[in-house]
Amino acid sequence: MKNVRIIPAKPKEHKKLRVAAYCRVSTSGPEQMRSLEIQIKTYTKMIKSHPNWLFAGVFYDIESGLRRSGRKSLDKLLKKAAKGKIDYIITKSISRVSRDTVEVLKIIRFLRERGINMHFENEKLDSIEIDKEFEITLRGMLAQDESRNISENIQWGIQRKFEKGESTLSTRISWAIPA
Repeated sequence: MKNVRIIPAKPKEHKKLRVAAYCRVSTSGPEQMRSLEIQIKTYTKMIKSHPNWLFAGVFYDIESGLRRSGRKSLDKLLKKAAKGKIDYIITKSISRVSRDTVEVLKIIRFLRERGINMHFENEKLDSIEIDKEFEITLRGMLAQDESRNISENIQWGIQRKFEKGESTLSTRISWAIPA
């Protein structure tokens, strides 16, 4: 009779995920800075308190979401991800990453190619799921359109004030012009 030797399966290693967060606000006004501070504290606490996560940093920018230029922390985050130092990214919403639909798609595809998921909390979406790309695109388009509408409304209001002679622009900068 032959001897049968049973080799037990190796237990799966529960590798901890290296998790980062990305935050962005458009301006350095007091309300926006409070919002940024809250986001940073919340994500830091969330990541550090999760037993299967390793803190890989909170990256943040104070820049417009319409352009990628000037968003140094987003670039640092993506470079760190490309080097394999991040497994999972959390962000508040699609509009925090970008208000440019094409840019959002480039970013999530770049990450997906490397097996990195970006979780959008407000939308409850994960970028790693290819079938969610359409929804992410649609919501990105809405964020881009919202930004355009806000800009048009501000320009319209400024134009009306100029027409009425109520320009606040000249009074805001008049102190800086030498007499």
